[in-house]
Amino acid sequence: MTYIKKTVWTVVGIILLVCVIYLGLGVVDFISFKTIAKSAGGMPWQDGGKITKVRKPCVLDTPEIDPIACSYCPLVTKDWGSACAGFIELDTQSQMGTINIDAPIGFVYGGGGTMPAAGMSYIAGGVSGAIPWVIGIPSSPGAKIQKIIDWFDYGIASFKNKIK
Repeated sequence: MTYIKKTVWTVVGIILLVCVIYLGLGVVDFISFKTIAKSAGGMPWQDGGKITKVRKPCVLDTPEIDPIACSYCPLVTKDWGSACAGFIELDTQSQMGTINIDAPIGFVYGGGGTMPAAGMSYIAGGVSGAIPWVIGIPSSPGAKIQKIIDWFDYGIASFKNKIK
């Protein structure tokens, strides 16, 4: 029977360790996202909302006969058509309405989110949507930490209302 008890306690310990590591990573991502939100607040342009569509970099025709092959890219003109091959375009629904954010290939997204996808939240800051300095995308564990903090805040507010 002691072998079964050791096995059960080992499994319980491993599950607890995995939960602690998962939440620990969430705390790191949450702090990173909060830092990005604070830094974006001091930039000339800030925006936040939901990503509705991610457009991968445009692949131009080879040989490049007409650079307007990528009609969705806002940089497409006869002069700048090849620049679209270096950007990922994010269509967003935000506080400013529907806008596009153009992030260069290799852009480092902060906040724990590795790559943008439709439905994700974001916060961005910089000169404009065409020249972002920082884009924060919260990771799944970071979003869970935010929910825990929201529940805690709700509980504290409820408790304060009962005391009054």
